[in-house]
Amino acid sequence: MLRFLAPLIAISVSVLTLAFPSDATAADEVVIPGSPHLLPEDTLLYLRIDNADESRVAMRESSVGRMLNDPKLRPFAGDIYTTAAELFTQISDEVGVTLDELLAIPRGQVAAAMMPGNPPDSDTDAAQSQEDEADESDAAIRRRIARKRREQYGLAGLFMVDAKENVGDLMAIIDRLEARMTGGGYVRRTSTIDKVELVRLLPPRPGRPEVEYFKKDGTVVFGIGHDTAAKALDHWLDRSEEASLSDNSNFGNVMSRCIGAEATRPQVTFYADPYRLVERLVKRGGAAALVWPILEDLGLKKIRGIGGSSFRGGETFEDINHLHVLIDTPRDGIFGVLRPETGDITAPDWVPSDVTAYSTVHWNFAKAYENLDQILALFQGEDPLKRLVEEPFEKATRMNFQEDIIDNLTGRYASATWLQPPVKLNSQVVAYAFELKDPEKAKSAIARFREFKPNAVKVETVAGSIVYSPPQPRRNLPQSFRQPEPGMTIVGNWIVLGDSDTFRERIIRAKQGGIPRLVEDSDFDLIVSELGGKLDGEKPFMVSFVRGADYLRLLYELAKSEDSRGFLRKAGEKNVVARNFSELLERNELPEYEAFEKYFAPGGVFGYNEPTGIHFGAFNLRAQ
Repeated sequence: MLRFLAPLIAISVSVLTLAFPSDATAADEVVIPGSPHLLPEDTLLYLRIDNADESRVAMRESSVGRMLNDPKLRPFAGDIYTTAAELFTQISDEVGVTLDELLAIPRGQVAAAMMPGNPPDSDTDAAQSQEDEADESDAAIRRRIARKRREQYGLAGLFMVDAKENVGDLMAIIDRLEARMTGGGYVRRTSTIDKVELVRLLPPRPGRPEVEYFKKDGTVVFGIGHDTAAKALDHWLDRSEEASLSDNSNFGNVMSRCIGAEATRPQVTFYADPYRLVERLVKRGGAAALVWPILEDLGLKKIRGIGGSSFRGGETFEDINHLHVLIDTPRDGIFGVLRPETGDITAPDWVPSDVTAYSTVHWNFAKAYENLDQILALFQGEDPLKRLVEEPFEKATRMNFQEDIIDNLTGRYASATWLQPPVKLNSQVVAYAFELKDPEKAKSAIARFREFKPNAVKVETVAGSIVYSPPQPRRNLPQSFRQPEPGMTIVGNWIVLGDSDTFRERIIRAKQGGIPRLVEDSDFDLIVSELGGKLDGEKPFMVSFVRGADYLRLLYELAKSEDSRGFLRKAGEKNVVARNFSELLERNELPEYEAFEKYFAPGGVFGYNEPTGIHFGAFNLRAQ
């Protein structure tokens, strides 16, 4: 079945990427219902592009689009596209169009969704199952039971593509798909509803899905599963008395938090009902259904929905993204571990100014630990963390896990990421830090451990600060990898862990004022000021600062590295994608990094807690 659906998958992928926009012009607008009005109320997964033409324009005007049109980079970008087109040739033979033609087909709304499957008609089901029902062997009975279970908890899919005047090209792909399916035994049936032809392709045997589609007003709706497209058409023609996804209160609540936050319409939206989706996946798995009561006890049902949106364009922002998790109250069960709190988001004075990323999170670790103990008690008996964690930990270290660690945390966590030169495959190093209520208490606990196991910790002084690390021999790593150097140090009120001596020394020097700090950096100030506008008065429990250009630098340096190119050449012996990319790098001399860097600006991420759930946002500033 997957090979039959390759054309539809290809269309979906091409639309979602839209990386190389065409110059299609707008046609006369026909009002097409929004996909939430055509989908069933109990839709499980949903993804929608609001307007393919507008997305192309936004992509062309984005930093990536402008970068690809840069005279210095255009030859390299053109070669990338040529390579992609060559890789697409196999799919092109299947769908009958080139990559350029396929990318140009969608003009307006594009959507894909998964929903519960509709049970087949009794007469259709009987006709398909007649031969199998006559077999009374044990194997046949097991097959029938498994099939009934899959039908009861079945899944269906729906694709919607507004192609406008390009609908003929899209129908040519559908025709090729239909020819393959009928050649494989599918039977074609048609019906006409208000002058719209509905095509149904019935499978030759049980276990294979029905496929149906219709074309209306330049839009094709293609369904996998019984009555999928038919019910969408009923909604479109206002013939249905069933509720649609747009009537779903969970969907409305989630999307209002993701769409209403901005002044413009998002280019991309998505929605998921994870509880209902997992329920069907588990229950259709037979024996796996036995774990479902456990998942229910953990409170999975409290997740009422997850949704998100993505906006592109604008003078200030390259993109703005939202994600909202709708959670029922009270937050018990597994959600008792979710204990976000608000607090200071300013970068600590030990974070150097040249970090790639910085994040801070405020969390009630003590309450989360207490609730985790209650959850584990459901399966492990009374006081599970005491038996499984605290007692073994104290025996191994002579430290009290509760008093020396949990009770000494303020609830603030921070991390900093840095690109350590020279660039290696693992050059990206991260420092993980926890703020302490009493640093001296932490030092005392470490001292007790050292007395108990004097050879387990190596102690040295770096720039006036004590660094604790495990004694270990150097690992035999390839030249393209950085040698990990695990250790920790206490700087001010923070205990900082990481695996790079170089970064650890920079952290200590930043604390002492020897090198510039992130808190004094103009990029960080700019992101924090923009965060204030996006938070709209909410107090965050999590904030991140990200320099996207630094991540690009890592990829750039790796692409120039002879070690990386050698790896690609070797991988290309067995992988056509790796081979094509290796040949692309051999054919083209990469421009200087500054030619790429100017198209990227820093960004930020935030999260805040609210009575109905947890909201996350992310944005990247527009490079000037």
